[in-house]
Amino acid sequence: MTRRISSIATIAALFLGTAFAQHETPLTRDEVASIKKKIVSVLDALGQPPAGYSSEKESFHLPTDAYKVQEGGLFYPMHASVDRTYGTQKKAEKSSADFTKEYEKKIAEAQAKGDYQAMTKLVQEMQKKVGEMQLKTIEGRKEPISVRVQTNSDPVATIDPDAVVFERSGVIALKSKSDDSAEKAQVSVYFDPVSLKDTKQLSKVNMKLPEKGTSSKTAIFNFTIELQGPAAEVEAWAKKIDTNKVLAQIDKAK
Repeated sequence: MTRRISSIATIAALFLGTAFAQHETPLTRDEVASIKKKIVSVLDALGQPPAGYSSEKESFHLPTDAYKVQEGGLFYPMHASVDRTYGTQKKAEKSSADFTKEYEKKIAEAQAKGDYQAMTKLVQEMQKKVGEMQLKTIEGRKEPISVRVQTNSDPVATIDPDAVVFERSGVIALKSKSDDSAEKAQVSVYFDPVSLKDTKQLSKVNMKLPEKGTSSKTAIFNFTIELQGPAAEVEAWAKKIDTNKVLAQIDKAK
């Protein structure tokens, strides 16, 4: 009996998979490129990270297919995202490498002149400054900041008046404390010129997508930017986002 149920489940899964595949339409390279270009523009709208931070890791998640709604020949809104991590270690390592290279050049020049007294002095200076830089790096090390940009997400979030970081027509930013640390926080910035047209009248974020689908395989109706890390840094950074540049990447027609 168990084997028969398993066989029926397998057949059903194959049937559903085949039915779904019939509505699958591959995206062209240019279509994927247009999606990525918009996401990159949103990343650019973030501007420079907080002092001491630099981009250390990045991962894009791009669609390869569009899916048709079963009736009407329209498409489901596609999903795409990018994750980027900012940290302080990479920048500190680069500064240390540049510093060491500079001193190595000075030592080589002193050696070429046969000035061994200058060589000894330079080596001592370099060792002292390397130690100072390492101590400064340890003392100034901060928690990394993770950033995620998503297209066509459909979150439903309660708007706690005390959690609003900023808002304007089409945009609202909400903050929440991280579960693992009281000093860490997440700021979620929602962009939707239709669902968030008048944020001051809303008690929740509900970025609705076209229920019957869209005629465009690559249409973008909203963006969500999530910044997670040290509370002070992520909140201040969120406030500097070029919101107009993000909204400009959203297709107007619903």
